[in-house]
Amino acid sequence: MDLLAVLSGTVLFAGIPVEELEQLAPAIRVRSYPAGAYIFHEGDPASVLYVIVRGQVKIARMGSSGTEAVFTVLLPGDSFGELTLFEDQPVRTMDAEAMVPTRCVTLERQAVMRFFEQNPQAIRHLIQVLSGHIRRMDETFSEAAFLDVPGRVARKLLDLAAKHGQKTPDGIRIDMRLTQRTLAGMVAASRENVNRALSRLSARGDIVQRAGYITLVRPVELRKRI
Repeated sequence: MDLLAVLSGTVLFAGIPVEELEQLAPAIRVRSYPAGAYIFHEGDPASVLYVIVRGQVKIARMGSSGTEAVFTVLLPGDSFGELTLFEDQPVRTMDAEAMVPTRCVTLERQAVMRFFEQNPQAIRHLIQVLSGHIRRMDETFSEAAFLDVPGRVARKLLDLAAKHGQKTPDGIRIDMRLTQRTLAGMVAASRENVNRALSRLSARGDIVQRAGYITLVRPVELRKRI
């Protein structure tokens, strides 16, 4: 496995020549996690940046009532753990859980800091990436405030299809396993309400649910819900 190629394929390091990434090579490690294992918990020291090579990772936070809020689900090529790297005493603000057997490339925080200090041209790109994280969080809060549960479910399915969709004869298949509990955490709703929304969309023929995957059959109809 070409670890530098893995880094260059991420949004965080996109456009940076591989020869410049070579200075990170001594700090690269590979870690594997079984399904259900926590990669880190909220409050843990934040000393490592992760890039997914294989698997699926859920980034979430558990509320005091036991309700889980899911910020995002990540797939191979996605990175996580960036937001806290540049704090003086960084700690994790969310949990990261391997949803299936997962392998990650990791980079130590100090190596990442040195890299950006020595490559100031990459800082602008980094700011754009981190701004994107903040913008998506703002959008999530806006959806919860202004859309009903069916609308939030429709919006989230469209977003996931845009980012992780694969065209099939049936429609656009979201290329990740989505439990109702995980989707509920993504749209700030109860599992029961999400189940009802999905059932209605299935009955209308807008989506197909099969073996843990969701296919968007009529995305135009979904857009009418948002």
